[in-house]
Parts: sequence; structure tokens; C-alpha cells
Amino acid sequence: MVTIVGTHAFFLWRVRDQIARADPDFTIFFTAGNILREKRGADLYNPRTQQEIQAEFSADPEIRKGPLPYIHPPYEALLFVPLTLLSYSAAFAVWECLNLLILFVVCLLLRNSLSCLGEGRAWQLLVLCLAFFPVLANFHQGQDAILLLLIVVVAFRCLEREENFAAGCWLALAIFKYHLILPLALVLAIWKGRKLLLGFVTVAVAVVIVSLGIVGWHGAMRYPAYAWRVVSEPVFGGLPFRRLPNLLGLIGGWPFMEGAGPLTHVLVITGSIVLFIVTVRMSNKKRERESFRLCFSCAVITAVLLGYSTNTYDLCLLILPLALVADYWIATPPDNFRTRTISIFFAAVIFLSPIWFFLWMRWERINVMAFFLLGWFFAIRRDVLGSNPKGVSTKWFAPI
Repeated sequence: MVTIVGTHAFFLWRVRDQIARADPDFTIFFTAGNILREKRGADLYNPRTQQEIQAEFSADPEIRKGPLPYIHPPYEALLFVPLTLLSYSAAFAVWECLNLLILFVVCLLLRNSLSCLGEGRAWQLLVLCLAFFPVLANFHQGQDAILLLLIVVVAFRCLEREENFAAGCWLALAIFKYHLILPLALVLAIWKGRKLLLGFVTVAVAVVIVSLGIVGWHGAMRYPAYAWRVVSEPVFGGLPFRRLPNLLGLIGGWPFMEGAGPLTHVLVITGSIVLFIVTVRMSNKKRERESFRLCFSCAVITAVLLGYSTNTYDLCLLILPLALVADYWIATPPDNFRTRTISIFFAAVIFLSPIWFFLWMRWERINVMAFFLLGWFFAIRRDVLGSNPKGVSTKWFAPI
């Protein structure tokens, strides 16, 4: 693991020139923060304004045809306003340090939540997290996926203490990644009931009000079409399907699916509905703690697979299910050795950084990882079925 972390650090050192000229995604946050600091919130989603701001700090403004677009909700941009008091390079360095600190806090929280893995030191868990390729992708791009991970971990701890309202509040704070949080929150709301839903709606309304205060009604009305154009059209920033580790990438990211158009979306929607129903049916309020952790892990994997524009760094969320499931493996003898072996195999493939480097830099098929995510989901599900804790009806887990 130390060797892999060293490899990741070496990679970041090699791309330092790209970072210095504002290539990473952190550019969108720095741009949004500058727009708000200049009190031009109504133009937050105006490409011309974004291009104007980015031309001020980008060392190579000709590298792209247009601005790197900010498509997150307005309220998140408030976090980056203080960083705009620094130069771009200094702001990026500070944000990376904050990400490292947040990741360490995540490790502290996990250490307090895990029975077997919790016996280790927090810095050891931190090394394991830094060896996970999506974490490298987050640091490479200066993204906010580690912040999302922290919020989901806190929400998970609230759910374990039966603080469903608080869990809903925390999840709503994370709707800056709504394509991931909305599926997860919906599954958990169906499982846990109206208190979680009430907490989510309460904070979500507050977030919407703050966002409206920033961009106004005109900017808010323009946002849905703007965001859809950015994520769906490559010329504006949309990624090819082969680079998406989700169901959309798994189904549409192949040469023979090019030009399939509506058929691709029909298959993705159908597969998403099936996967969502399978996940929701894993609910049972009398479930034991260990089984709930496995089911929560499945819910996180489902959210990642259902997200329309899930990127590699978004898979930082998988740190939580990887930790929960690994802790369960250590503490619980397998009821079915074959199922446990298959589950470990899929988790190992997902965790091993060299496989990611191959899929990214050599084969250019990150979408293949969605196959292993889907396989791991059903392996965990069968592990829950095999344990069959008291009070859990097997009819909920009947094979499709």
C-alpha cells in the first residue's frame, strides 16, 4: 500500500505543470468563487463570464474551446470564496491540504465505527484510503468527492444511532452531488421512513433558498438546461460513455453501441429501475446491525451505478462500503465460502490501483469497472441472503 501511495504521489508530481496552468476541475470551483466574490452571482452559469474569469488565472487559455463549466448548485460555490483571496496555485494547494484533512477525519470516524479494522491506527486507514485510485483522481482534479464522502459517513453514523432526522439533514447538505445523493437518499427514505425524508426536505429547502438568493430566479430557471447540455454534449464538457464507471458507461460505452441513441437510454433506464427495486427490497427494520451495514453498502454502490454522470473520483464514496464489508469479512465466518470468495475478488479488483491505471491510460475503458461494481453488489446481496438474520424474510432476496 505504501508503494502504491508513493506511485500516486509521483504521478501528481509529474502533472504539476498541468495543475499550475489550471487544467484540473478545481478551476470550476475557483471560477465560481471569484464570480461570487465579485457579486456577480446572477452570471454564475454564464459561459462568457466563466471564460472571462478563467482567462485571468489560466496560464494557457487556449487549451480548450470554451470555459471549464461550473455546473454544481450555487450554494457550494460559497465554500470557495475565501480561496479566491489566494493565487490559483496557492488555492489549489490549500484545497488539497483540506481534502487530506477531511480524509483523515473520515478515517477517525471509520475507526470509531469498525470493530476489527478499528483496532488499527487512523494513519494506517489513511494510507489504505490514499492507495485507492478514485482518491488519487480526486486529488488530481481538485474535486469535492472526499467532502461528499465525509457527509455520507456522518449520515451513516446517524442512521446507526437511529437518528434518522439528522441523517436526512446531513444527506441534504450533499446535494452538490445530487446525481449521487438523490438515489441514495431515496433508498434510505424508503427504508427508514418519514423522519429521514423530513430531515432531507428541510435542509434541501434551505439550500434551495440560499441558491436562489445567489443566482436569482432567472439563473435558477436557466440552470437545468445548462447542466444537461454540459453533461450530455462532449463539446461542452460531457464525458464519453466509456469513461463513466456506471450503468450508462457499462451499457453505452462500447463501439457497437455508438449511434444507438434512444436504445441506450431505454436500456439504462430499465436497468436502473431493476437495480433500484432490488436495493429497496433489501429493507427490513428488524435487521441486525451487521446486515444493515451490508445493505447500506449496497445502497451506496447502487447510487454510484445509477448516477448519470458518475466520474472516477466520485467512487471515493466506495471507501465506506469497502471498510464496512471488509470489517464484516474479518468478524464473520462465511456461510458460503464460494460467495465470500467472489465478493472478495470483486472488491480486490475495485481496490487495486494498477487495474485502474490500465483501464484509464492503456485501454481507456473505465466503464469496465461498472461490471465489477455490479458483480460486487450482487455478491454482497447474496452474503446477506446467506446469513439470513432473524427477522429477515428471504422472499425479499429472491433471485431475479
